[in-house]
Amino acid sequence: MSRFFRNQDQLGELDINQDLAVALKEVDAVILAVRHREYMELTPDNMAEMTGRKAAVIDCFGILDDNQIKKYFELGWEVKGLGRGHIKRIKDQMKRNDG
Repeated sequence: MSRFFRNQDQLGELDINQDLAVALKEVDAVILAVRHREYMELTPDNMAEMTGRKAAVIDCFGILDDNQIKKYFELGWEVKGLGRGHIKRIKDQMKRNDG
């Protein structure tokens, strides 16, 4: 078992918070990995307000639709998504439209 749990001495230092607004304050990235209702209802504006700054959002489960992705880009955020290669096309199209 030690080979699976090596280098994890600092796990006890993790800060786990039940208040999403507190947990997101001034983060650099948000990883959406589960389809909990609370996460599904988040809007880009909500996230920007809670983080208080530009950040990255990584969608691991297809939670974000194209309109939400575009809004994150408009807010200056970075967006990545597993199995969502079209996100780069959305970003490139938005750059062309602005230029």
